[in-house]
Amino acid sequence: MPPSGTDTNRREIASAACALVAEGGLDSVSMRRIAKHLGATTGYISHYYADKEDLLEAALRTALTDLTAGSEPLSTNLEEWIDNAVRTLPHNVDSQRFWRILTAFQAASLNNPRLAEILHVYVVEQISALTGHLTGKVGTDAPEDEVTALARSLFALVSGLGTTSTITPDAFTPEQLRTIIRSSVYGLLDEFTARHTNP
Repeated sequence: MPPSGTDTNRREIASAACALVAEGGLDSVSMRRIAKHLGATTGYISHYYADKEDLLEAALRTALTDLTAGSEPLSTNLEEWIDNAVRTLPHNVDSQRFWRILTAFQAASLNNPRLAEILHVYVVEQISALTGHLTGKVGTDAPEDEVTALARSLFALVSGLGTTSTITPDAFTPEQLRTIIRSSVYGLLDEFTARHTNP
């Protein structure tokens, strides 16, 4: 079903909020600034969003949806996951913009339970998918909690690389990022396999 006019307008406003977050962080977002950015009135913004917190939640969801859409096709195996991870890390204008937005929201989520919950759900979904890919490599006999811990470790690695590259854009080239991720994935898999085949 195509999006309604209301859905389209809400997304346009949330995307404008994302643009402001990318430029100046969450403090740069206000109903007035978004209205100015869109060439609209504050009444137009408040018609679709009750308050700034409601709007920021929508902006975060929009940013995460855009990231997921940008990594199509969704990974069906570990190699595709590595490719998508490298593709989404900050290395061009769009990915750098996303990571500036994400980093700002991560910082704000420390004191905002509603934003923290959105990020938590996103992370759980990502780790669940990665756990499935890893299980395909280590086998279904491997302890599920340990495979999930491995997935968390790899997700944290990618998140850390993203944050580092956002703060220091010239820290890594895309080739270096790929090497770091691949060597970490397969190094941890080798260690995991050795630990479970040689108790």
